[in-house]
Amino acid sequence: MRAYEILAPAKVNLTLRVLGRRPDGYHDLSTLMIPISLADRLEIRVHGGPRVTVRTPGHPELDGDGNLCARAAAAFEAELGIPGGVDVRLEKRVPVAGGLGGGSSDAAAVLKCLAAANGVSPDDPRLIAAALRVGSDVPFFVHGRPAVARGRGERLSPAPTLPDELHLVVLRPAFGVSAGDAYRSLAALRDAKILPPGVDAPLPAELPDVAAVAGVLHNDLEAAVAAIAPIREPMDRLAAGGHPVLLSGSGSCAFALCASREEALALERSIRSASDETIHVVGALRQAPDPREIAV
Repeated sequence: MRAYEILAPAKVNLTLRVLGRRPDGYHDLSTLMIPISLADRLEIRVHGGPRVTVRTPGHPELDGDGNLCARAAAAFEAELGIPGGVDVRLEKRVPVAGGLGGGSSDAAAVLKCLAAANGVSPDDPRLIAAALRVGSDVPFFVHGRPAVARGRGERLSPAPTLPDELHLVVLRPAFGVSAGDAYRSLAALRDAKILPPGVDAPLPAELPDVAAVAGVLHNDLEAAVAAIAPIREPMDRLAAGGHPVLLSGSGSCAFALCASREEALALERSIRSASDETIHVVGALRQAPDPREIAV
């Protein structure tokens, strides 16, 4: 048995363009994603047998075979022919149904630990195939660095050069949003010609400062989510003082860009008034952490 401890960072989408629905039911996307310092913590024991267990203290609804961690273990075995037996203890910090990719990042953490235990390269195409079996964002989290993702999320290319530091305030309202509901709302609004069809847009090679990053912020799902969930009011509070604000993924989390950590902390203090909301001051990551082997 080999045991690992790993942080599974959340992500935000700085751009998200939904280009159209594919014959397989998924959507073609073009999105610039960055990992952030808000992260789940996992202890993963790789035992090489058939058993897969997932425990999430405080969140029993996330335990068991339905968790993406369990699906990741099954996908690893299916793609690589290596037993994916693991015991996972998941400390959940990333909000659920928030558009931050927490479940996908947890799944990627399991894949990375299984790869480390079995001598599989993180760049092995079979590992990426296993990631895609689990979900569209999982290849990005296996990659672990800022990237532009296209197709379903499997075609990754380097992100534009980003500022050395990028500070964000992430607000999760008291409600979540189902990704399926968000995409259905987008389809309905496009069918009714209320929203235009999706088009890709080139990104510059460099985004050297916050102003440049603010200039590319875009999310095709934002108006669609606003049509089915009350996201405008919390986003307006995030925008106080002129901060650029965007919905992340399919929501319900939104984030504000700030010029410094001090500015981010000041914004967090100014909007911490509703007890049913969760607010995080976070930074962008250049590289998600690798698994750390621990004693068993």
